[in-house]
Amino acid sequence: MGIPRSGTQLIAAAVGMNPEGGMIYLADYNGQQSSQVKGRPAMRNRKRLSEDADPWEATDPALALAEQQRRWYARHRDQSRIAYQVNEVLILLAAATTLAAALQANPWVTASLAAGSLVLTGLRKIFDWHEDWVSFSSAWAELGEATHNYRLLAIDRRDQHAQQRLVGKVDEIISTETNRWASRRRKLTEDHD
Repeated sequence: MGIPRSGTQLIAAAVGMNPEGGMIYLADYNGQQSSQVKGRPAMRNRKRLSEDADPWEATDPALALAEQQRRWYARHRDQSRIAYQVNEVLILLAAATTLAAALQANPWVTASLAAGSLVLTGLRKIFDWHEDWVSFSSAWAELGEATHNYRLLAIDRRDQHAQQRLVGKVDEIISTETNRWASRRRKLTEDHD
């Protein structure tokens, strides 16, 4: 699992994010914001904006880093939740194997349902989406708390020491979550052997 740290800065200066989400605004040659490019809306590519923009180039790099990492965890939290829930629903549907056998369905239908159930259960074990969902949610919440505490400081108190504390807290949260993830992966490997 890689945690993004920096990336290209091609459009970072020209792009402003709409706090309500959904669109990006590109500055035109007059400095005015435009939500359209050649008659089409400029849709926000959340992955690009959150991972490619270099937080160290921001006015407040500590806050930009914390927000970047929080977006990363939010996106991965949501992906893990969806993967987990979809997999669980598909496993429930595949549980119709017994019903298909009782109704004397074609053998290929029963075998397909059984194989699907087996594959989905294996995917659940291998990818551990539920645990990722919980872990990413926890890290996202901790990053939110650290970010909110920093934002509550008066602007003149957001000095180098406060920024170092925020970056240290972000690094601590990432390190803790990554160590938990590695520990779970090792345990899954040991349980498999």
